[in-house]
Amino acid sequence: MSRTKLLMVWALCTLASPILSVAMLCQAAFGSTDRALSMAIAQDECGNALFGGSRGETISTRTGNALIAGKRWAKIVAQIIDAIFGAGHCLANATIKQ
Repeated sequence: MSRTKLLMVWALCTLASPILSVAMLCQAAFGSTDRALSMAIAQDECGNALFGGSRGETISTRTGNALIAGKRWAKIVAQIIDAIFGAGHCLANATIKQ
């Protein structure tokens, strides 16, 4: 994709971001929790891409795979994620099998 097209996509995403945040809040509070979860996962995948992760991969999956591969950074990040989502969350979401 050309830089010009990427800049146009960036502009659209920047405009849509506040709308999507309000929509996710409304879905979580009053609407479909499944839809709110899908939106949260999409933001998680975006955060993973920010740090160089693969498209369509969540931070938990990437961290779980890195734990299995023995990456030092994953030990720290997994503790934080597992404290929020429950023990073993990252390893349970890993796509690489031990």
